[in-house]
Amino acid sequence: MSGFMKINRRMVFALVPLSLLFASSLQAAPKGPWDGKWSGSWGGRDPTSITIAGKQVVSYEYQGVSTAVAESTVTPNRVTYISNGTTVTLTRTDKTTAFAKLHSSQGDATAELTNQ
Repeated sequence: MSGFMKINRRMVFALVPLSLLFASSLQAAPKGPWDGKWSGSWGGRDPTSITIAGKQVVSYEYQGVSTAVAESTVTPNRVTYISNGTTVTLTRTDKTTAFAKLHSSQGDATAELTNQ
């Protein structure tokens, strides 16, 4: 029985580092092409930013107020979300830039956004 215990202990000591390596690789998910904080100004005068993580818009900021976003669609070339009756669509123009369109009952606006 002591031989059996030595084998199990060796296996445990060998498996612990492997399990830590595996667990850390799961936590370090690959960064998506849209991930980050996209900043610009609606109409060139009203500062805004949109935060994207993974495959979803997390929040947007307008007039200094940050608002969580519950639902969004993220594709390789386009991001769309609706919040409080306002629809915002981002279209990638380059690796770190996007053109944004906003449509609401109060009117429409556009912005050039840069990933910070």
